[in-house]
Amino acid sequence: MTLSPRRLLPLIAALSLTAYALPAQAYEGECKPPKSNYKEVSCTSDDNYFVANDNNYKPQALLNKQGKVVVSLKGYDDIDQWHVNDGIFAVLKNDKVGYMNTQGKLVVPAIYDSMQDPDDKYDETWAESPSQGRIIVAKGGKLGIIDTSNKVIMPFSNKYSSIESFSEGAAPVMSKAGKWGFIDKEGKEIIAPQYDGTNGHFGGVYGFSEGLAGMEKGGKWGYITKTGKVAIPFVYDEIRPFKEGVAGVLKGNKWGFINGTNKTIIPFKYADSNVERYSSNFMAANYFIFWDGVAEVATINQQTVCINKSDKKVACPQ
Repeated sequence: MTLSPRRLLPLIAALSLTAYALPAQAYEGECKPPKSNYKEVSCTSDDNYFVANDNNYKPQALLNKQGKVVVSLKGYDDIDQWHVNDGIFAVLKNDKVGYMNTQGKLVVPAIYDSMQDPDDKYDETWAESPSQGRIIVAKGGKLGIIDTSNKVIMPFSNKYSSIESFSEGAAPVMSKAGKWGFIDKEGKEIIAPQYDGTNGHFGGVYGFSEGLAGMEKGGKWGYITKTGKVAIPFVYDEIRPFKEGVAGVLKGNKWGFINGTNKTIIPFKYADSNVERYSSNFMAANYFIFWDGVAEVATINQQTVCINKSDKKVACPQ
């Protein structure tokens, strides 16, 4: 998280419940709030819990599947219902951030600064969600890392201008000079900031996936390992994270898929011009990532085109 975060609006946050872009699906349509005494009940990222709000959309209670109150939320200004991770979610009180578990215990007191950028009228993200037992927080204008018991793991400092979510035990960090590297879960720098960019989308960055992280150097993209070794050279114009053993990559104006040794698995034949970049797929982040053996590769005449790993057209997930 950066102190001037570039984040999505809540609608898209509802669709993007993790660091990865999820398959395009109507999450709200799948969610069915239980019957209760509350008029305004909405879903969370955990399908076991729901949030009851008053008429002003202030949180009132956390409900279970039966519509019964399990936690009172009265007195809080907001909660981060789209990021209930490991039974913990962020709460906002008097513009200070804390974290509560689904049993109602305030495991981290509301003492940390809001992450919301006051200069960005579209930014409504005020907290970083728990990630692999770690939480990125801000205090006095400085970034630090705590665990879910509020123990300080990485002291607060101005060393990094951005710290992103942990993935596979590592978190991307951006130096004051705008270069990207990685730290481990103890806050130790394992790859010094030296890259021009890190693979991501409009809602955040991907970090490590299947042992590799996509990075930019000299205007081209490649992949590195957790030791900092270049696993795939910087030759691509755009990339996606590895998933199910392959990654979508763009060369020139055509997309294809490679494996971890840079071998072409699916030929470069899918035109970049058929990729929708500004819609609910947040900067085209859903394209060219396999989910359960199926990947979106184009949108033609408003119809999504999907393939399997044999490069055969198949029905897209509903």
